[in-house]
Amino acid sequence: MKKTVLFLMNGFGIEQLDSYNIYNSKLMPNLESYTKKYLFSTIATSCYNLSSAYRTFSTGVKYPLSCSLIDDYINRFEENQNLSFFINSIKNEGKIHLFLALENEKVFEHLKEFLKFIKTKKTNTIYLHLVLTADNIDNYKEIERLINKIIYEIDDCKIGIIVGINSLNALNQNSFINMFQKQVGEKWREITKKINSLVSLKIEPRNVKEFYMNEGFNFNINDSIFFFNYEFVSLNNFIKEISKITNHDNYFSMFPVIGIKYPMFAFPKSGISMNNYLTKINAKALILADSRNIKLINYYCCGLQNIVSPQISFAKIDNDLLLNKEHIKSIIRDSEYDSIIINYQLDDIKSVPELNQKLIKLDGILGYIHDFCLENKISLFISSLYGMQKEMPVDNFTKAYVNFANKVPFIVVDPIFNKTNFILVPGDITNMAYTIYTNINDKFDGGKVLIKKKGALIKMLKK
Repeated sequence: MKKTVLFLMNGFGIEQLDSYNIYNSKLMPNLESYTKKYLFSTIATSCYNLSSAYRTFSTGVKYPLSCSLIDDYINRFEENQNLSFFINSIKNEGKIHLFLALENEKVFEHLKEFLKFIKTKKTNTIYLHLVLTADNIDNYKEIERLINKIIYEIDDCKIGIIVGINSLNALNQNSFINMFQKQVGEKWREITKKINSLVSLKIEPRNVKEFYMNEGFNFNINDSIFFFNYEFVSLNNFIKEISKITNHDNYFSMFPVIGIKYPMFAFPKSGISMNNYLTKINAKALILADSRNIKLINYYCCGLQNIVSPQISFAKIDNDLLLNKEHIKSIIRDSEYDSIIINYQLDDIKSVPELNQKLIKLDGILGYIHDFCLENKISLFISSLYGMQKEMPVDNFTKAYVNFANKVPFIVVDPIFNKTNFILVPGDITNMAYTIYTNINDKFDGGKVLIKKKGALIKMLKK
């Protein structure tokens, strides 16, 4: 076994061309020197938040496993007794309001089959209310494409409201409920014009305020609500406000959400996970993280299960505990763990000056962890699981768009893996996980790793 430290700078990545210039060698001199001294490359990530990042890092799955479950179930909705319960609850005189979490192409295909199933049972008018969940402004191209597919290929349903998930469940629901109940608010018939407006304002899809495309969607007391979701979200505030204007609380959802009693399916478990891989190589990992995120990280690392694993433990790093140098050194040096993952996050910042200060602090932390690992012959990998994409103030008068998305750095600090004999190959954050397991135990054989030995020809060309 070889002890390995993974230092994660989540939210930090390679600046894209349209990004405000944040990173420079003076801001992070330690990181800058490591990119020159050690094996360094960029790796790909499609993740934009902690949930998708740890799901991909742990299970290697880009989309939620619930998408695959519906793939397998798509022609067998009739077999689901919970769906029969939903169908039987629909009143003939009411409309069906289907809130669709618009995430990817799979959603569209699943929606078509789901609607086909409902229409064999009911003739009610169906309104689709599209819920945007993406963190990334680049997702608007895909969102626009999917909305247009719905308009032209599912012409027997109408799109009512479009809203971001954060706005849907905001504490103040007055404007949304007013629109839903009285059909009063912002209206856009041409989705392209609205999307262009949102892109120019750099509003993330998940934060879009409600607007509507077609009339007639206003909620009546006999109407039914179904939430077509794939991931675990909260709808507490939404359901609370909707319940004030209805005489029932029997709302339904595709998968479990907070606030709705009746999910049609349970979330599937993953047979591939960090927990399973660690078990195979008989290794243990310690993850240092903000206490608010420990449950979330554990859920994904344990294969989408809320269990306590003997292979994975957690320690809190609230209140910048990492600044206590001796404490963090003792954790790395004296613990029984083969892998220590230091989960540092930057994407909770509110302004460019705050981001600069965090990066300076982060670089200092990185410096003493680097020195300690080098002195004790412990492997140190430096990277990030995702890069943020965010508009924030520079000062009282100026705003900046920071775009660290799509690519993150990967640095290997280890005397064995020197630049003379080894190279880094293209890959993603799942390959980074495989690299860690292989470094801990070279008997691991689970997937492509990022570190490769140079061939003789490559060595000659590099001279």
